[in-house]
Amino acid sequence: MNNIGVHDLISVVVPIAILVFIIYLLYRYGIQEVLVEQHGNIKTVRKITITPQLIVIIIVAVIIAIFSMSYKIIPQGYGGVKFNHVFKKYTIVGEGGNFIIPFLESIYQYDLQIREYTISTSISRKGEGTIWGMSSDGVSVGLEATLLYQLNRDDLMLIHKNLGMDYDVKVVQPVFKSALKSIISKHTSEELISFSKNKIDEELKKTVKSKLEPLRIRVVDALIRDVKFSPDYEKALEERQIAQQEALKMKYVIKKESLNVQRMLVEAKGKAEAISIVAKELKKNPEYIGYLYVDKLSDKIKVIIANEKTLLNLDEVLKER
Repeated sequence: MNNIGVHDLISVVVPIAILVFIIYLLYRYGIQEVLVEQHGNIKTVRKITITPQLIVIIIVAVIIAIFSMSYKIIPQGYGGVKFNHVFKKYTIVGEGGNFIIPFLESIYQYDLQIREYTISTSISRKGEGTIWGMSSDGVSVGLEATLLYQLNRDDLMLIHKNLGMDYDVKVVQPVFKSALKSIISKHTSEELISFSKNKIDEELKKTVKSKLEPLRIRVVDALIRDVKFSPDYEKALEERQIAQQEALKMKYVIKKESLNVQRMLVEAKGKAEAISIVAKELKKNPEYIGYLYVDKLSDKIKVIIANEKTLLNLDEVLKER
């Protein structure tokens, strides 16, 4: 039980307990049995005899009862509105003890701390869960979100007169749900998936503020917790992501192959240029091919028999070069 419930319970229980105590005292000590003669017969009759001590006890008990009914404690973090039923007058009261006139005045307490309202399947509230709607591209989208809001002490009188103590049920919750549905209808499913990137949660906060703050309810923040889709759409999204990954992989392979082709072209061009240079040298000096041939041979070969009449000494050939 919260603090408000405890103090209200005390203010009701104490007077009742004192009333029962007074009745007990009157029955136990104020009623006496006496013998009375009526028409020649002696009868036992009960009479109320109030002694001075009993009067003092009753007066003290009544004072305690009145005090408990007239003294209201507002816990820390709360504010109150005192209403006089005779003069129809409202007064804002703060934390701590406050006196009222029993039966003529009442105090209505409000929580001034930051309050949370979360719409989610993980929060067990009757009839509540994910808010579903149709996106601008025709996809069924569900949003889960949290609203943080707070009341200002100086605005309690207007809130009490215009909205009442159940302002959260009357105004806050319906406005937040309506804002979520509006956000869904304004954006595509792709934009809602990347809600943080597209600053959709900031748009949600702005929408809720425009509705609640004129009613003196301060919006601290509005946070989108999760975006949900139907099972079929989630499967399609997964398949698309796989396809995108495959496409990126194929793009990398194609780029790699393109680089290999470019490398091969450069190598072929280099070889062609080398062949062209050799061809020009051969035209100038036909014997140059013999040098190239000898240059490619192993160092261990010293003599080559070109034909039956020709014997080449490689050392001499190289010396000549």
